[in-house]
Amino acid sequence: MSTPRPRDPQQRSRGLRAPRYRAAAAFAVLAAGASAAVATAGPPARRVGCGEVLTADVRLAADLECSGAVGLVVRADGVDVDLDGHRVTGPRLTADLPSDSYGISVEAHDVTVRDGRVAGWDVGVRVGVEERWSPREPGTAERRGAPGSALLRDLRLELDGTGALTGSEGTVLLTGSVLRGNNTGAVAAGRLVVTRTSVEGNFAGLTVESGGTAPSLALRSSRLQHNDIALLCRRPGLVVQGSAFSTNDTALLADGCAPWTVRDSRFEGNGRHLWLDGSGPATVACTVFTGSAGPGPGPTGAREADGVRVRPCPPRLPGAPGAGAGEGAPPPVRFTPAP
Repeated sequence: MSTPRPRDPQQRSRGLRAPRYRAAAAFAVLAAGASAAVATAGPPARRVGCGEVLTADVRLAADLECSGAVGLVVRADGVDVDLDGHRVTGPRLTADLPSDSYGISVEAHDVTVRDGRVAGWDVGVRVGVEERWSPREPGTAERRGAPGSALLRDLRLELDGTGALTGSEGTVLLTGSVLRGNNTGAVAAGRLVVTRTSVEGNFAGLTVESGGTAPSLALRSSRLQHNDIALLCRRPGLVVQGSAFSTNDTALLADGCAPWTVRDSRFEGNGRHLWLDGSGPATVACTVFTGSAGPGPGPTGAREADGVRVRPCPPRLPGAPGAGAGEGAPPPVRFTPAP
C-alpha cells in the first residue's frame, strides 16, 4: 500500500531516499579530457557480465540484465563505456524493493558512459563513490566519497531510485540525456553540470545535497517537466540558464541555497514556481513566469516572483536569439531531446 505524499513540498523533500556521504573536500572541475575519451573507432563489441570490473574501453554487444546488486564497475582512468544502444537493467524492475544496488559505478577519472539505458537500480550511475571494508564492523562494507569524474551522455536513466549520483568528491557532466520515472533524477553531493537534458516524471528531478564546498549545480539548456519537485537545492552555487520548468508541482525549492542564479529561463504552469526557505541572496534575470498558483511576473521590468526581484532582459541586437519576441524577451530555450 502506497503512503500518501504530504502536500507541503518541504516536507516531501525530507522523505527522499537519496544517499548521503560524509566526506567533504575541495573538488576539481570536470577534466577537459573527458569528452576526448570517445574514440572514433571503438573496440569490437562484446558481452559483459554482471559485476564485471572494467579497466579498458568496452562496447556492449547485448543487453545486460542483472538480478544482483552490481552491474558494472569502472576502475581505470579514461575508459569509454559505450552501451551502443543496449540496456543495463537491475533488480528493481522485477521487485519494487530498495536493493542498495547500482548499475554502473565510476571509480576513476575522465570516464565516459554513453548511448544506452540504465534502469531498475537503487542508483543507476554513480561517480566518485567507493566501498571499503568497515574496520568497525568486520565483514561489512561502507560507502564514502572518493575522487572521480565522468562524462555521461546520450543516456536514458529511468525507473531507478536515483538516476545519477555524484559523490562528495565527484564531478559529472550529464548531457543529451533523459531522466524519467525515478525517485530522484540526479543527486549532486559533489559537482554536477547538466546540459541539453530532459528531466521528467520524477518525484524530485535534480537534488543538490547540503554540505561540501564545491559549486553545486550548473543547469543549462534543459527541460524539467511533470516532476513533484523539479529542482531541490540545499547548497550554495546553483546556476540555471536557458532552461524551461513546466507543469511541475514545485519548480524550484531553495533551502540554504544562496547565492543562486536563474537567467534566460521560463517557468510555465507549475503549481508553484519558487518555494524559498531562508535561501538568502538570489539573482533572477530575463526570466518568464506564467500560469502558476503563485505570483507570476512577465519578462520585463523590475517585477517580483515569489518575493524575488526579477531583473529585465537587456535589449537584443537585430538577428540575435529572441530579438523577434520584443525588447526585453528572454531568448528561446534551445533543447535537443536525447534519442
